[in-house]
Amino acid sequence: MKAATLARLDLLAADREAKLLETIRQQNAAMQQAAYQRDMLASYRERLAESWQGGAVVSAAQARRAGQFAAGALGAETQIVETEARAKAKLEAAVADLARLKAHRRKLGERLREVRRRAQAAAELKAAQDLPLRRPVSDVS
Repeated sequence: MKAATLARLDLLAADREAKLLETIRQQNAAMQQAAYQRDMLASYRERLAESWQGGAVVSAAQARRAGQFAAGALGAETQIVETEARAKAKLEAAVADLARLKAHRRKLGERLREVRRRAQAAAELKAAQDLPLRRPVSDVS
């Protein structure tokens, strides 16, 4: 393979690597957001539980809203867990792809160095062959 082709392949791989790094960044951010949402939901649940444990009398409307919140919280938690699982799967896939891509780029680099080394050796051999022949000068004394 020609050096220019190998260099082009490496350039394409570098572009793919940049995209994978961006995907990894985005999925890490999504996982952090899900963790934040899960913590916020847990905090609300704790406050709701504390308000009920106080033994104070609550109106039917308050009890109904608390029940609605509890039901909504279960749905929200399910969505958060699903979102987090999808982000984790995408993150793991991107990390694996990145590892494979880096190995591929290393191989491309090795092949490119080998092609360039061979081209340099061929150029040196051609230059040596293009030199005029020198015949030894004999001493006539």
